[in-house]
Formats: sequence, C-alpha cells, structure tokens
Amino acid sequence: MVIYDLICDSNHEFEGWFKNADDLVSQRESGLLTCPYCDSGEVIKKLAAPKISKKSNATNNRGNQEVAIGGIGDTQSPEKFQHLQKMLGEVHNFIDKNFEDVGNRFADEAISIHQGEKEATNIRGTASAEQIKEMAEQGVEAVPLPPKPIDRKKIN
Repeated sequence: MVIYDLICDSNHEFEGWFKNADDLVSQRESGLLTCPYCDSGEVIKKLAAPKISKKSNATNNRGNQEVAIGGIGDTQSPEKFQHLQKMLGEVHNFIDKNFEDVGNRFADEAISIHQGEKEATNIRGTASAEQIKEMAEQGVEAVPLPPKPIDRKKIN
C-alpha cells in the first residue's frame, strides 16, 4: 500500500491510497481518480519532501523555537488526528444547522445571491470544477469543505 499527497487543477489537496504506483496511473487513466472536493479528474501527485523528525525543542536558523497553532503540529499521532477529526465534525455540524442545503443548485444560487437577484442567505451544496471556476470568474466566494469525518460508531 502506498499513500500519495494529491492535488487537483483547482488546488484542492488530498490523500490517495493505492496498491502500488501503477495503480495510481491506472486509476487516473481510467477516470476513477477524482478530487473529493470538486470532482475534477485533473489530479496529479504532489511533490513531497521526506518526513524528517525533529526534537520537540528544535529551533530554526534564527534561533526561534518552532510552534504550531493550537498545538496540533504532528497530525501523525492518533490522538491529534482524532482531535482534528472532531474539530472538522463540529464545523460540519455548524454548517448543517446554519446553512440551507441547495444541493447541486449551489452555483446558480450563489451567483444569484452575489448579483443581488436573491436575498443573501447562508447556503451550502455541491458544484463541479467548471461551476467553481465560473463562480470565481464572477467574484463569488465559496469555500470548499473537506469531507465530513466518518463516525466510526456508525460503521457496520
């Protein structure tokens, strides 16, 4: 099993797990590899620097100690990953409660609100890569969300 950092033509970054390097190529060529945020098929492997462990008191070349906001710098630890997943779940819960789900009409609704044709309201939904590009060209700001974390208690 190999894990690659991937990026789509809309600069969405995500991770892909494959049987081997050839599986990545095969899935891309067959159209199975798409961005989970915008469904774009234009996905490439990101260049990745090797992971080098540092001591917790490591300093940079200016003598400053390296820090991470919220103390979640090492997402490789299961506890910190679970913390991030919990935070992401809370964001999704807030959006579910406070934003109207307009489904695949998101782009049309967002453009109508932006142009003043409809009353401004909080909306959420889905849009294709082409629709996201069209919205950006018209100055409509939309924030893609990572997928909702899987609730392990509800699996099987």
